[in-house]
Amino acid sequence: MSPYAHAPRRADPASLGGSVSVDDRAALGILLDLSQALLVAHSCSEVETILTRESVRLLGTRYALFLRYLPETDLLRVTAQAGQHANDLGRTLPRGQGASWRAALSQDPVLHLHRHHLPPWAVLRTGVPPQHLLYAPLRSASGRLLGVLTVGREDPPFSTRDEELLVTFANAGTVALQRTYETARAAATREGALLALGLALEARDYETQGHTGRTVALAGRLGRALGLDEAAQGHLRQGAYLHDIGKLSVSDEILLKPGPLTPGERTQMQRHVLTGEALVRRIPEMPREVLEVVRSHHERWDGTGYPDGLVGEAIPRLARLFSVIDVFDALTHQRPYRAPLSVPGALALIRAEAGQQFDPGVVSAFLTLFADPAGPEALRGQGCL
Repeated sequence: MSPYAHAPRRADPASLGGSVSVDDRAALGILLDLSQALLVAHSCSEVETILTRESVRLLGTRYALFLRYLPETDLLRVTAQAGQHANDLGRTLPRGQGASWRAALSQDPVLHLHRHHLPPWAVLRTGVPPQHLLYAPLRSASGRLLGVLTVGREDPPFSTRDEELLVTFANAGTVALQRTYETARAAATREGALLALGLALEARDYETQGHTGRTVALAGRLGRALGLDEAAQGHLRQGAYLHDIGKLSVSDEILLKPGPLTPGERTQMQRHVLTGEALVRRIPEMPREVLEVVRSHHERWDGTGYPDGLVGEAIPRLARLFSVIDVFDALTHQRPYRAPLSVPGALALIRAEAGQQFDPGVVSAFLTLFADPAGPEALRGQGCL
């Protein structure tokens, strides 16, 4: 039930000496709750989920849906839902179909439909009794359509105050979506720069071409398999871009040598992790976890790695993850000093090194990535606009 269904009518400010009415205090409390919830959202999906969940909770609706606008296909798609009978995730509406599009194409801030007078162009949801409906489009400051927030309930009918609140919800959601979009765009720009650094190394060594992109892709798959949060996955990805940047200081004679390295050459090669860490430290606001990947991805579980001889869980976790990724890609692709192994052959070697070179738990998770005979999982991207 709406929090305003039985609330007193707005008092005349003059009769209260300019004080805030009961309705206004309730509305301010609702908007404060929504604003606090949106502050913790870091992605478009999180914003949309919060909008639908809080619309049900704060407006007392039976359900809420968010339809994201997909400009590449000119569709509205249900990307978030909350409440009863909310089973429309993934459903799409082509341009012009249904009340959501009617709201999106209108200049009005909200579309209000009464359940006893639903127009023929309204798309009815299967198994759901007729509802009173509100639709609020979300548009950027430039007028670009972001999506439509819609809510429904059987009774009581929506009031003018409910309309105002839903419009305010949509405005708050627009601000939050724009913030996440700008953050994602900044991150994409940053990752593009990091990729360029990784590719600069590959330009010196044609035998490793593609190594950066492959290890970044594997890092994403392994991070998801291990349930890493969004921040940790980002750190692992950035570490993958930058892990070998220190090799820019290694001479071609050593880097491209087809035979075994001498002890002196090996020492120079091993120094690349320290050089890389020093270079990456110069990148503004680089997270500590990324530096740890660059410095420690050649450490070994048994303590015989470099540069610090760390043992077991003393090795930073993301470095332990990336170590498996890096070695797997090296084993399965051509190197100046050896031919590539088959994927089964490389996996067998990695399995054998669990507890010696690699963290056994990481090896177990990594092997599951190749358990599907259909092949590697396709990477999925998420967009906001």
